[in-house]
Amino acid sequence: MDFKAQIIKDLKVFHNPGEFAEMMRIWYDGKQYEVPAVLDHLTGTDRQRPGADHAEGIYRAEAMLYISHTDLGIVPKKGREIEIEEAGAVNIYVIEKSSYEAGEIILELGAYDE
Repeated sequence: MDFKAQIIKDLKVFHNPGEFAEMMRIWYDGKQYEVPAVLDHLTGTDRQRPGADHAEGIYRAEAMLYISHTDLGIVPKKGREIEIEEAGAVNIYVIEKSSYEAGEIILELGAYDE
C-alpha cells in the first residue's frame, strides 16, 4: 500500500463516529449539514483589547474542526461564519483558516465568548 492510500485509510478511522468523530449539526452558507466531525477546542485566551475598549470578561475561543470532504462536499471559506451545535447550544465561529488536503477539510475557528 502506498503512502496516500494509507492516509485515506487512516482518515476513514479518524472520521468514523464509532472511533474519534461524532455526529455534528453544522450550518454554513445558509445550509444545514449533519456530518461526522472532530472538534478540538484548543484554548480560551484573553482577547487583545484596544486602549479605549474597557469590556471585561470576554475571551477568544479557538478550535480546530476536522471533516471529511466526502461527507461535507464543499470546502468552507476563510472569513465566513460557521455555526456548530455543541451540547445542545449553537455556537458561532469565524473561519480563520481553511485548508484541504488528502480528502480532509481542516478549519481553524475563532469566536468571542463571555
